[in-house]
Amino acid sequence: MTFFKQTKIGLWLLLLVMGNVYAQNFKLDDRVFVGFPSTTIRDDAFIVGKVTRVLESGDYQISVEDYVEGHDYGAFCTPVAINLPDRQSDYGEGWERWEDTRKLDQPNLEYIVTAENVMAYRTGQYEYIERNNTWVVFGRWMSDAPILAPERIERAKKTAESIGLEGMADAFDLAIAHRFAFYENGWGRPYWPYETVSALNGLLDKVDALFEQDPALKRLWQQKPRAQEEVKASSRNFFLMTAIDKLVNDAYDQLYEDLEKADPEEVQALTKHLEALGKPKI
Repeated sequence: MTFFKQTKIGLWLLLLVMGNVYAQNFKLDDRVFVGFPSTTIRDDAFIVGKVTRVLESGDYQISVEDYVEGHDYGAFCTPVAINLPDRQSDYGEGWERWEDTRKLDQPNLEYIVTAENVMAYRTGQYEYIERNNTWVVFGRWMSDAPILAPERIERAKKTAESIGLEGMADAFDLAIAHRFAFYENGWGRPYWPYETVSALNGLLDKVDALFEQDPALKRLWQQKPRAQEEVKASSRNFFLMTAIDKLVNDAYDQLYEDLEKADPEEVQALTKHLEALGKPKI
């Protein structure tokens, strides 16, 4: 068997296994994880419950054991009253009894959820823990955590790609470059402001390249005010625009620091660069 045939078969088997993980058939009393991912990650919601009925459509009725509070589940779940002998009722009665669609702990109600959102409990638990861990790393970078090695950001990038968040890749790349611009080796001694100027020009060059590759991203980033529905339309939009905002703002702040020891040409280039991005020095 040739290498290419082996590779092709290997990829086919991998896709088959991955498909089976997320397209399982569950039976009564199986504990399941029902995920409702968001493009921002921090707005993720999920339900943990047990299967009480399998519908002909393939969807599931579940009794809720745990859930993320503070979200409106009305768009994702159909309530079913269960105090009748056959544990079913028409949708109307269920909706009439569901007093608050942000709460799933109301007695005598179970919920129908679509099969595409249902995973084995351990599989869903792992995926959503990793989603949260990915957000934590990004959030630590946003808050300028003093000890955050570029290698840790790189690991978060790879994890994101493995759980369907490959849209975060460009944002993580900018985060890594940002750490190298402000810290020795990306995590050590903080650079003096005058030491960051050249690297910041390089960072803004990366932003320019992204805008050239994606004019729609540039248009959205320049909007005032921004259309939040478009910003949150994808993880790439949300995280990349958040990263670009931080880069531009941090670079702008450096213009007001002591740059006497910096290369005057680099300072001038940074000033012009920021002006072109809508951040003129006042």
